[in-house]
Amino acid sequence: MIFVTSPYLPPIEKYMKYVEGIYDRNWLTNNGPLVKELTVRLEEKLGVQNLLLTSSGTMALQIAFKIKNLANKKVTTTPFTFQATYSALEWQGANVDFCDVNKSTWNLDSDLLEKQLASGHRPDCIVPVHTFGNPCNVEHLAKLQSQYGFDVIYDSAHAVTTKTDDGKSILEHGDINCFSLHATKLFHTVEGGGITFKEADELALAQKMINFGLDGEDAASPGINGKLSEFHAAMGLAILDDLSKIEEDRQQQKDLYLKLLESKVEFQQLPLDGKISPSYMPVLFNSETELLNTLSQFNDKGIYPRRYFHPAIHQMQCVKSQGKTWQLPIAEHISQRVLCLPLFFGQPKSQIEEICSFVK
Repeated sequence: MIFVTSPYLPPIEKYMKYVEGIYDRNWLTNNGPLVKELTVRLEEKLGVQNLLLTSSGTMALQIAFKIKNLANKKVTTTPFTFQATYSALEWQGANVDFCDVNKSTWNLDSDLLEKQLASGHRPDCIVPVHTFGNPCNVEHLAKLQSQYGFDVIYDSAHAVTTKTDDGKSILEHGDINCFSLHATKLFHTVEGGGITFKEADELALAQKMINFGLDGEDAASPGINGKLSEFHAAMGLAILDDLSKIEEDRQQQKDLYLKLLESKVEFQQLPLDGKISPSYMPVLFNSETELLNTLSQFNDKGIYPRRYFHPAIHQMQCVKSQGKTWQLPIAEHISQRVLCLPLFFGQPKSQIEEICSFVK
């Protein structure tokens, strides 16, 4: 069987060397030496500052939303994203609204957001998503933030290595960036996530927050257990040296998909410059019927692509049950027609050619 992804695993001997150190120290969690080492090395590798590792990408979102105190605040996000973006906002008690996506990039449409703002819509915070690693229009959003004074928290779950045209990490934009280190991601710690902060004082607050709010033996405010363990950090360190190799391999696979499927399906529009994390291979069919027919043929052959993201967030039962309705035609149309094809390190060229033949 061929699934939409297959986690990268480093040589077991390399991982076990880190594990042996854990056994020697008997230090399993609570900001251990491997977590500290991974934090420093990731900052250097990604070119970022004020990085905090967490137990998951969803936890990273929860901490970011708590830092900005979004309970009962108005928050605008995209309807075309993974459920965690919305769920984390709901768990923090935010009043969630949506802005439709751009029909080409599939990211939150900053032009449409500007129209909403000009008409009187006043969110306290916006949560754009770099969908499939494709960067949002960060310059336009920064301009709108300066003009209207809202916070910007980016969900960068798919974009840990994405860079903008100027060569800077996408994690440098906005007030806070959250990313996932789940096993399905380009770079992972089995389970895990991370946050980068524009302000160092917010990093200091978050460091306490993921450890029950403790500052020594006392806690000035409630917190939660959001720490990354030493065993998870060990996996990250064992993979980190291979990250460039993983990216290069997956980018070659994406390039082959694009070449073989050119003119047969639509693709997400990417920036002319910059570097996109080659994390997913999404394609857009002409209709949902065409997608479903293709998916059925795939499954008959033991191939299992994934309908990321379907249904759109505002069409999920947990949202519809609240009695709210939104007119978001572009997100709905894309959600009905998009399919992520298998993409993972070491995927044989012949397998990609077989998958493309089914699509064609």
